[in-house]
Amino acid sequence: MATDRRPTTTPPAALGTAEQFSAMLRASAVPALLAAAGCVVVAAVADGGKGAWSAALGAALVVVFFSFSLLVMKRTAAWEPTAVMGVVLGTYTAKIIALGVAMVLLRDATWLSGPALALTVIVCTVVWLAFEMRAFTRMRVLVSPGTHGAELGAGEDDVR
Repeated sequence: MATDRRPTTTPPAALGTAEQFSAMLRASAVPALLAAAGCVVVAAVADGGKGAWSAALGAALVVVFFSFSLLVMKRTAAWEPTAVMGVVLGTYTAKIIALGVAMVLLRDATWLSGPALALTVIVCTVVWLAFEMRAFTRMRVLVSPGTHGAELGAGEDDVR
């Protein structure tokens, strides 16, 4: 009879997941910040200081909201997948509510350029998501820790 040699502690692959989320954060934030800088310059040329401040606010909203999600996932990476999914869905819901509140509060702001804010949010969101997906697809993600015999110390009498 085969002996169960699976580790009882957190597998090394799960420990590496936190680093993967850090890599995704770096890979997404840098291009988004570069896009944000471009948006601020374009908005400043098109609408002066009002446009520049609006673009900067839009970029800040995107960077803060998306960074928060990845940081939460990094902190919960070693949890059970269903718990992580619950936390991520809760975080997403909180972000949508916070964005809605921000939009309602800024609705009548005279110092704000609506088009500059909206276009910057759209551009930074698309850039962030594109580079986050690019970073994720280039990672080596262990889908099922129990499928690799060498990591589990598989013996001769284990079924393969």
